[in-house]
Amino acid sequence: MIWLIGYKGMLGAELSEVLTAAGLEWSGSDREVDIRDLDALRSWLVAPGGGNGRKLDWIVNCSAYTAVDRAEDEEALARSINATGAGNIAMVANESGARLIHLSTDYVFRGDGTRPYVETDPVDPAGAYGRTKAEGENLVSNYCSRSLILRTAWLYGRHGPNFVRTMLKLMRERESISVVADQYGSPTWAFDLAQTILTIIKAEQIEYGIYHYTDAGQTSWFGFAVAIQALGRELGLLYRECEVKAISSEQYPARVKRPLWSVLSKDKIDAAFGIKPPEWKESLRKYLESENGMVQS
Repeated sequence: MIWLIGYKGMLGAELSEVLTAAGLEWSGSDREVDIRDLDALRSWLVAPGGGNGRKLDWIVNCSAYTAVDRAEDEEALARSINATGAGNIAMVANESGARLIHLSTDYVFRGDGTRPYVETDPVDPAGAYGRTKAEGENLVSNYCSRSLILRTAWLYGRHGPNFVRTMLKLMRERESISVVADQYGSPTWAFDLAQTILTIIKAEQIEYGIYHYTDAGQTSWFGFAVAIQALGRELGLLYRECEVKAISSEQYPARVKRPLWSVLSKDKIDAAFGIKPPEWKESLRKYLESENGMVQS
């Protein structure tokens, strides 16, 4: 059985559907099981409606504190979820004999690189969110030897707010919008990431450690917005004109400096599991096509 923690979030909800479609047995928990409470996690394993004493093969931790700016004022809260909570999950995985997949982020890096980050590059987070996620990675590695840490970036999908929906909404409402053009990364469809997790779970050979996964290619937030607008017009999601203006990070008001460079190398995950990410524009088109009705609402 698979325990999916944070199954109501963007990735967790997507993964729950992927696991169901694959015919795999899973059970989910969300805020009703406080990951900051080690005893609460242990109790879930035997509780009716939870683990119910079944053999646990995998835990997938999709839970996280992700409010990047607010984390500067709530670092203790962010740490209790992203670090302490992640460590608790790793301890429970180790105690139960389960393997663990833990989701992490590009924010563990400073974001001033010039080539795709590889898994062995030193972490150097610029803000509280990145610090707490980096601490969580360390605890997961220390407490559970059979763990995979999966770093990702620029995630969007059907479940919950995301950049794609925000851009479409603003493009319908405004004459012009301004988007940062000097931050680079790889837009990633949550469905693609969920399929990657499924591939890992079903793999016959597992090499534990840290991996990177995003969709292939790179662009800026401005380039991402331009692509959303072009596809939105082509697919009938946008009907009015809206000028998309490029601005610098310095012109965008934010409490925390975002990484200017968030491109992650996928060579390791390809070598270990044969996972070859689709191009981000290809996935964006599929997302907009498949979710036409939902995106318009």
